[in-house]
Amino acid sequence: MPFYRLLVKPSLKTLEAAKKAAVLIHVYPSGDGLNVLYMKRPAYPGTHGGQVSFPGGRREESDADFIQTALRESFEEVGLHSEKVSVLRALDPVYIPPSDFLVHPFVSFAANEPELVLDPNEVDYTFSVPLDALMSGKLIGKAKVPTKYGKVKVPAYLWDEEVIWGATAIITSRLVALLS
Repeated sequence: MPFYRLLVKPSLKTLEAAKKAAVLIHVYPSGDGLNVLYMKRPAYPGTHGGQVSFPGGRREESDADFIQTALRESFEEVGLHSEKVSVLRALDPVYIPPSDFLVHPFVSFAANEPELVLDPNEVDYTFSVPLDALMSGKLIGKAKVPTKYGKVKVPAYLWDEEVIWGATAIITSRLVALLS
């Protein structure tokens, strides 16, 4: 995580009041082993426009729990069918100060490569990264990224032309730590 995130310790009151969301860290087999699914959001004026993320989004009152939020949002954004996905476990929530979201990540698995149907309003495109590459540590680097505070140098996973940073990188690093 960027050094300045260590300085931002949200209070319990902040976490309780934060907007709630959930995402799927979706793992599936492909020709080169296990892969992790990522998506790139379209460029828009909001805080997370044009960023790499996991499928997921804001919790709705009708959602029974955060797992249902992650599954519903993943279906809406990229077409992951909940009946073809096994949710394996939750990871610790991540607070995102710029957008005031508390994100609940869940690791999911499917036995087959998903047939994705993208919502163009939510997703520009998807890509996957081999789990072995994430686990190797060779993708870890630094990148300058645009934020509402200007360009900031942040730690990131660098895959091809993709920069995985912020909360998505934090969640990715937690997955790697869990599997190490």
